[in-house]
Amino acid sequence: MLQSTLLATFAAVVPFVAAQRTFNVTEAFAPGNWKKYHCIDTDAVVALLPTCLAECNYEANAADGCAYDDIACHCINYNVYSPIIEKCALPAEYGGAGACTDADLGIARPIVNDLCNFFNATLYADYTGCPQELSPKLTTKLVFAEESIRLDV
Repeated sequence: MLQSTLLATFAAVVPFVAAQRTFNVTEAFAPGNWKKYHCIDTDAVVALLPTCLAECNYEANAADGCAYDDIACHCINYNVYSPIIEKCALPAEYGGAGACTDADLGIARPIVNDLCNFFNATLYADYTGCPQELSPKLTTKLVFAEESIRLDV
């Protein structure tokens, strides 16, 4: 039971929707999001998450094919990014090499959901004028390769 609870919690943290980019425009454009996510980079994301996910984020951001600090690309590239995070974050008894708990993943889930919802809706609009390297060709390729579902709630 604990294993299925942990895996279900983790599944809610990382967007596993195959071949589909889903976003909620109303939530993405909530007051404060443009300022909160403007020029956000890997270190800023790591600072928002439980410490057990820090090295996992650094590893995944370096290995998924996106520019290291391109959070929009990492969110869109979930089919590559998710398995890297899973292996790193889940404890050995669940097939991973990490030490995150249900509580850690419960804290991370709404943060990652909000962050990726924002970037799934806005892509690179909030990176205008930012210094980091981005991966627009890869991100565009990924976006056009899947169905997008826009929710206006």
